[in-house]
Amino acid sequence: MKRAPTRIAMLLAALACAWQPSSASAADEDTQFWLVGFVRSDLGDDFFLTVDASLRIREPQIGPDQQTIRVTVEKEVADGIRIGGGAAVFETDGQTEFRPHQQLRIVSGGWDFRTRFEQRMFPGADRTELRFRQRVQYTERLSKTVDLIGSAEWFTVFQARSAARQDGTEQVRFVAAVAVDVAKGLEVQPGYVLWYSRREGRTDGISHIPQLTLNYRF
Repeated sequence: MKRAPTRIAMLLAALACAWQPSSASAADEDTQFWLVGFVRSDLGDDFFLTVDASLRIREPQIGPDQQTIRVTVEKEVADGIRIGGGAAVFETDGQTEFRPHQQLRIVSGGWDFRTRFEQRMFPGADRTELRFRQRVQYTERLSKTVDLIGSAEWFTVFQARSAARQDGTEQVRFVAAVAVDVAKGLEVQPGYVLWYSRREGRTDGISHIPQLTLNYRF
């Protein structure tokens, strides 16, 4: 059992060392709360469906609260390898962002590597924003009903929504969570997200986010 916290700590530490945003030494901090839900289903013939939704409660200086919903379908093309795609809708104070995505996942043992490419469509934007996301996650089973999870995800923009905005690293997220099976197919996952975000025209931000996730599989 001792190896689980060690592996997750090493993962987060290694990625934290690799992440060196230029202005991280002078960042504003805020607190948010995210309530997240996942519904997952095996569609048969190696196809898998995931629907996730969230309510993100934010401090006023960050912006209005946000609601999201995303649908993803994956196809397993080889042992531990899935390709897929889908779309999401993000609603923020009456403004709607539409976000198609494509992704590749490689799962081996407790490791889960996900590469996602997103097209972010904002109302009134000059063009579609193109963003790349790379997540590394490790899960260790502590008992029949409890898993320990650690992940890190890097976000980079290579076509901003307008020429006036910068490309490059946009944010980095680190997540630590415990997943507990509470009923058949239902899992409760309290966790913590540390989120660095680059903010153009103002000081970069660090968000501390207690997060409660409900996972349901059928």
